[in-house]
Amino acid sequence: MLKRSYPYYLANRAVAANRELEVVNKYTRKVATRVALADGAALAEAIGRAGDAAAPLRRLPAHRRAAVLHHLANGMSARAEELAEALAIEAGKPIRDSRVEITRAIDTVRIAAEEALRLYGQYLPLDISPRAEHFQAITKRARGRMRFITPFNFPINPVAH
Repeated sequence: MLKRSYPYYLANRAVAANRELEVVNKYTRKVATRVALADGAALAEAIGRAGDAAAPLRRLPAHRRAAVLHHLANGMSARAEELAEALAIEAGKPIRDSRVEITRAIDTVRIAAEEALRLYGQYLPLDISPRAEHFQAITKRARGRMRFITPFNFPINPVAH
């Protein structure tokens, strides 16, 4: 079940902005929830904070990186149905497909947690479940801050990657 509203997170703190964006269920046309709307200043601060975090994150030992990612995967697993419902409502995606995407994202984060212990490889087999047999990934270590525009039909998985 979705909450009445959701904050956004900036520098590890929840922000309930003065403005909210209504998330409308694509099928019922009713407001399903509201999300805090970040303004330009918040976006600029987020980009700056990401730059500030780069050096400390580079120094983070592999076991701590893995622990952070396992924590994320566990949190996503605990809220998988809520995440799937939010995805179905916001993207207008069937709930069955939303559940698959959330499960895939959790798998991706778990793979990343294990890979954090072996940052030396560039080839990853992704066959950790039957749906991913014959899937492969090639990794390249990111340098600096990144911004993404995600597709509307699969918005969670690019973020997980």
